[in-house]
Amino acid sequence: MSTAVDTPSTPQPTTVARIRAVIVALAIVAAAILLGVVLTIAAFVPVVALGVQFDPSGSLFLVASLIPSQLAFAIVGVLVVVVLLGGVSVRVPTRDDVKWVGIGLVASFTAVGLLVVASTIVDLSPIQSVVGEAGSVDPTIFVVLALLSIFVIAPAEEVLFRGAVQGRLRETFGPAAGIGLASAIFASLHAFNFVGGGWIILVPLSALFLVGAVFGYVYERTQNLAVPIVVHGLYNATLFLSSFVVG
Repeated sequence: MSTAVDTPSTPQPTTVARIRAVIVALAIVAAAILLGVVLTIAAFVPVVALGVQFDPSGSLFLVASLIPSQLAFAIVGVLVVVVLLGGVSVRVPTRDDVKWVGIGLVASFTAVGLLVVASTIVDLSPIQSVVGEAGSVDPTIFVVLALLSIFVIAPAEEVLFRGAVQGRLRETFGPAAGIGLASAIFASLHAFNFVGGGWIILVPLSALFLVGAVFGYVYERTQNLAVPIVVHGLYNATLFLSSFVVG
């Protein structure tokens, strides 16, 4: 005679738990932005007090304001993954990790290809990039941004968006939805990089969503935050250096 044993199932998160997770994720990003504003003001006030003049549309101002904000992303991201999530896995990439770096880069540039195809269908002329405007005046900023992408931007943004935000959302929604929601937040934040365009801005933001999803996917597959950092850094650097060469 055999008896059936009920296997305990994983409890499904409630609507309240899902809402709380999204609010926490948005609060994490909001805290990073707020800290970035504070650090930027703290960095600029002494310089301005010394009489140094900055052109708000110039490349020097763009780079000088970028570093404090990225530092804030890194600080908040590290605090969240350590205090709230108990840490993340970051290690020297293995041979399998390197394979996923390659897959991530191919997938990311495929997303850019989709944007190029979309741009032939939809008139994107009203959209102007803040970085593009600065680069049209001083193309060397693309080289500076390529270096910052590898050593500053990619590590800071991946710690925040994949390590902290996606990590928190994964706990409630699971990996797939966690990737999607984190990528949506990641893309939305980059809306500040564009000037004008109205609804057409959804085209580049959609590409950024896809790229963010690629970063999130390779992170979930490898469980190594170093992998999306490398993919992100090389992806950005390639785009910036291409703009420098073409410009």
